[in-house]
Amino acid sequence: MEKKYQPLKLLFTVLLFGGLWGIIEATLGTFLHLPMVKMAGMYVSNSVILVPIAFMLMGACYKRSGTFRSVLYMGVLAAGIKAISCAVFHMSFNPAYYILMEALCMGVALFVFRPKELLSFKGLGLFIFANTMYLTLSTFIRVNVTTASMATITANIEKYVFMINAIAILYTFAFGSLLYGGVKLAQKYNWNFDNVKKIIYSPITASVVASAMVVVTFLVK
Repeated sequence: MEKKYQPLKLLFTVLLFGGLWGIIEATLGTFLHLPMVKMAGMYVSNSVILVPIAFMLMGACYKRSGTFRSVLYMGVLAAGIKAISCAVFHMSFNPAYYILMEALCMGVALFVFRPKELLSFKGLGLFIFANTMYLTLSTFIRVNVTTASMATITANIEKYVFMINAIAILYTFAFGSLLYGGVKLAQKYNWNFDNVKKIIYSPITASVVASAMVVVTFLVK
């Protein structure tokens, strides 16, 4: 799906979707960490809510920009702002590292699959590949394989690579099916969203979203 390189289009696409990613990480991420929300366990964890959303945004960025490199730039943008926030407020840099890992996994998956349509079985395969790669890598980073027992390593693999991954895939499949139905409905009734798309993909919108990401990231720490 590699299209002719258009620097300005790529820049504003990355600002738009990278900004949305940063805003969602700061707001929804904070909500998911509330004690009453965490009581629901793995069904509302970051790995089954935020990571799939990030992959969806990266997929949309890829479709808009036409290059898998755009998701890597998205990761650098979101992780960079997060890292600055972590440095200012003396917090762990782990969130920034995981954001970069998500972008890297999705970039590799897009390079391998190069789907023409995201709302397709190939698009679902793309997500499964990226999500499994991310959860596998993050599991081995989370668990020190040099000191942890085999039982601990196995338990973490079962939890993250299989159980949480399965929940995330089900959520993504359900949401993707709803989007696919919406697209087909719009096509059937010839709904025209050209004016809406012009507003969404305008440089002004991208700049506002990116600026909002910076503000929200520092306000919601």
